[in-house]
Amino acid sequence: MFRQLGTARSDRQNRLLAGYLAFVGGYVNSVGFLLVGSFTSHVTGNIGRAANDLAGAQFGAAVAALTMTLAFCAGAFLSSVMVESTFFGKTSRAYAVALAGEGALLIAFMIFSSASFQTHPRVRDAEALLLCAAMGMQNSLVTRLSGAVVRTTHLTGVFTDIGIEAARWFRFWRGQASERLGVPIVFGKNVVERPHAPKIVLLATIAGAFAIGATMGAIAVVRLHHSAMAFAVVAVLGCSFYAALNSRDTRGPDDVRPSRR
Repeated sequence: MFRQLGTARSDRQNRLLAGYLAFVGGYVNSVGFLLVGSFTSHVTGNIGRAANDLAGAQFGAAVAALTMTLAFCAGAFLSSVMVESTFFGKTSRAYAVALAGEGALLIAFMIFSSASFQTHPRVRDAEALLLCAAMGMQNSLVTRLSGAVVRTTHLTGVFTDIGIEAARWFRFWRGQASERLGVPIVFGKNVVERPHAPKIVLLATIAGAFAIGATMGAIAVVRLHHSAMAFAVVAVLGCSFYAALNSRDTRGPDDVRPSRR
C-alpha cells in the first residue's frame, strides 16, 4: 500500500487509501467544527474569513485565520520534508513517521481542548491550529503517494472532477446511442472515447467516505464530546503502523516509482 508511488500504484490501492483517509478527513473536519467552530481540513474558508475580518477591522481574528492557513501549509511542508528525505531509509517508513506525526497532533488537540475551559474565539483558534497542521500533513502525504491523484481533506476539486467525468460519460453514452439509432446526437469533431471507469469510482469513493466520516464525527461529538477525536487518532496511528509494517517487508523493492520514458 505504501510501497508504490504515482502511476505505479493500482486503482484498487488508490481507492483503499482514498476511502480510508477521506473518512478520517471528514471525521476530523466535522469534530473540529463542532468543538472549536472552525473547518480545519481546507484553507479556502479561512482565507475568506481573513478577508472579512480585515474588512471589519477585526485584525486579531484576521491574523488567527491567516495563521490557520499557515499551519495547514506548515503541516504539508513538514510531511513532504519527511517523505523526500532519506533520513528514514525506506519511503514507506517515512510515511509511517508522517502519519505518526499527524496522530500526535490529533492527540495534542484532544488533550488541550479537553483541558481548556476557555471559550474565547482566539483560544479556540489556537486549538484549531493543531488540526489544520494535521490535515496539511495528511493531504501532502496522500498527494505525494498517489501522484496527485488523491486528495482526502476537501471535496471542491473532487466534485469538479466528478462533473468533468460525468460530462465525458454523457458524451460517450450519446455516442453509443447515436451508433445504435443512426441519429447524430453527438456534435463536434472530438473522438468519442470511453472514459476510464475506475477514475469516477475513485472520486465517488472519496466523496462518500468524506461524507460518512463527517456524519460519524458529528454523532461522536454529540455523545463523546472531546473524546470523539480518539477514533481519528486510532485510525491514523493504525495506518502509521501498517506503513511501518510495509517498510519491514522484504519481499520486493521499496519505493516503486512509475517508469520514465
